[in-house]
Amino acid sequence: MISNYIVVMIGFMSRHKKCFIIGAILIISNVITVLIVKPTPDSQRFCPYDWIGFQNKCYYFSKEEGDWNSSKYNCSTQHAVLTKIDSNEEMDFLRRHKCSSDHWIGLKMAKNRTGQWVDGAKFENSFVVKGSEGCAYLSDDGAATARCYTERKWICRQKIH
Repeated sequence: MISNYIVVMIGFMSRHKKCFIIGAILIISNVITVLIVKPTPDSQRFCPYDWIGFQNKCYYFSKEEGDWNSSKYNCSTQHAVLTKIDSNEEMDFLRRHKCSSDHWIGLKMAKNRTGQWVDGAKFENSFVVKGSEGCAYLSDDGAATARCYTERKWICRQKIH
């Protein structure tokens, strides 16, 4: 492609030396720009519409309500999971964005107070979970449990694409 432009420009070189030089500079600068500003995989990452990005993850805060199992299913249809909370920063982010509604999270608790995330990871008790029921949700006061059939909004999480 570039060679075609150069051949054409050489034909006009005798009459249009100035145009040839300017054209050659433009072509070379365009080639250099394409090579230098080549998109990287990181520069094309984004969250889906209506999702919020935070620390290389995307979060969806539902507008509708469902029980814990249907919330988990709804997340899976979006190629996501009910959210896991890996850090205090993530907890603060989720609590800021959930507004006043309680939202299901991807944690199930056993009667002996051990928990498991929907991705199979063991809950490491990195924050307090109040209550003695089976399914965890995020409230204004932090995490708590309720009966899994209770209707609540939910939070889905997926890695940034």
